[in-house]
Amino acid sequence: MVAGALGGEPAAFAELATRHRARVERICQRFFSDTEQVRDLAQETFIHAYGGLKGYRAEIPFGAWLRAIAINLCYDELRRRRRRPEELVADFSAAEANWVGLINTATPEELVEAAEERREAKVLADKLLATLRPEDRLVLTLQNGEELSVSEIAGIVGWSEAKVKIRAFRARQALRRQAARLVGPRKAENE
Repeated sequence: MVAGALGGEPAAFAELATRHRARVERICQRFFSDTEQVRDLAQETFIHAYGGLKGYRAEIPFGAWLRAIAINLCYDELRRRRRRPEELVADFSAAEANWVGLINTATPEELVEAAEERREAKVLADKLLATLRPEDRLVLTLQNGEELSVSEIAGIVGWSEAKVKIRAFRARQALRRQAARLVGPRKAENE
């Protein structure tokens, strides 16, 4: 299929896009909860991939190459949004407020895992992750959501492994501080 796409066969690339669409959308969903945004980023991933086919190296699996494109586009979107800050942590719904207690006892990793199981926790985790700097959110999402190793993340984003480790450490600290800030007023209300 890849050889056909490289040879200029549009049907071959269309088949590759069909095969990889769900995975690309899942990657984008790790960064953004808006379905429309996810679809747009997935579409943009395939547009970039099609335009960059000449630069594709056959020794790299096509799926890994496509994943790197999707991750870099999501990272670019995170940075773009950071330049136009909005109030990202708004008032919680009642269901979300029930999950705030999870923050007191859970690690960021457990919070992300819980987000996979419960809609309310996912919304809360998304709100907390949205408060992080784009680089920090990228690292946590790739480590915990995509279960990539430090060396894999470094290879995808072009950073040193040391930088990835530092970013992950700082991201966890920032997430804990943000969670404590959110829980602090609620703990005072309950006392």
